[in-house]
Amino acid sequence: MSLSRLAVLVSTALIGFGLPTSAAAVPALLPALSKADSPTAVSWLQRAAVAPNQISYHGTQVITAWGPQGASSAMLDILHAASQGSEISVLGSSAPGAKAFVQRATTTDAAIDGGPLALLQATYQLVDKCCTDLIGRTAVLVEALRDDQTLAAKFWIDKATGLLLQRQLFSADGKTMVRATVFTELEIEGSEFLGHLPPTVPSGVESLGMGKVDGLRSDGWVCAPELPASLKLYDVHQDTSNGSLQFSYSDGLFNVSLFEQRGTLDPAAVEGFSSTDSPGVYLRYGMPSYVVWSSGGIVYTLIGDLPPDQLGQVVRSFPHEVPVELSAIQRLGTGLAKIATWLTPMGALSPKLG
Repeated sequence: MSLSRLAVLVSTALIGFGLPTSAAAVPALLPALSKADSPTAVSWLQRAAVAPNQISYHGTQVITAWGPQGASSAMLDILHAASQGSEISVLGSSAPGAKAFVQRATTTDAAIDGGPLALLQATYQLVDKCCTDLIGRTAVLVEALRDDQTLAAKFWIDKATGLLLQRQLFSADGKTMVRATVFTELEIEGSEFLGHLPPTVPSGVESLGMGKVDGLRSDGWVCAPELPASLKLYDVHQDTSNGSLQFSYSDGLFNVSLFEQRGTLDPAAVEGFSSTDSPGVYLRYGMPSYVVWSSGGIVYTLIGDLPPDQLGQVVRSFPHEVPVELSAIQRLGTGLAKIATWLTPMGALSPKLG
């Protein structure tokens, strides 16, 4: 289900729902409606993007990702108040009872499961299919196709409320499912009010938008406007306490956050990660996947929900250098725990859910 910003959930369950985008971040990417797009499909996705701000509900959602590690899943109980946001609790054996709060989106930028709708339109052909039934509700099926007409995604949208009931993402072959977000139970509420819960975004993190990108490049930060897999930069955040940066990329379906911090990677900070064919690059697959390395005095942490082959392409597009042995004084951690809190207050659950 797309909760506007329910995306990032549990730092490992929903990387797609990162920090709210700035109001001016995406509009420049809005294309004129492509003749290849079905106007009806676009209309349904637009409705799904705004539905969480209009409809309150209580439901159970299952998120599953498939990769080299096998299948990773999280079951969530979601209590959503349209005027406030979502209280999300983890069910089952993975960190049961853990809870987070995702605030209601305050920007006007349309998003589906965390991916900007403008980028979805710009990257894929959107077509509508016949109505179908899902969890006892009548739903409209919308598909996103690549330029070669392979299937990239399926969206099931509740016909009565516009809520996104299910989303499936597929690898480049159009057949292999790599991620699924499914409501197994859903009850529409007349009204809901959530108790006072901690904010999603920690203090000290602010949106820079896109206006300062050129200046950041001049200061030596790597902030490419585009990445492989059709990912486009659409927002930038900064932690004012240490100057580290978060660059947000998306193609409208898959989402990636690149964190850059001055310093040198401490190998102790990536215990439990796997080494890769590239020296000094460390990887952990899951929900989401993490890749960490350092180069040129910058520690890079890439967090995203990309399929493994595309994740590798993205990592290889960045600068790398062979690491040298460091003294304990020279070592500087990646700040993974701090980075996780940028995405959600439940970042501490990352090792349990990822």
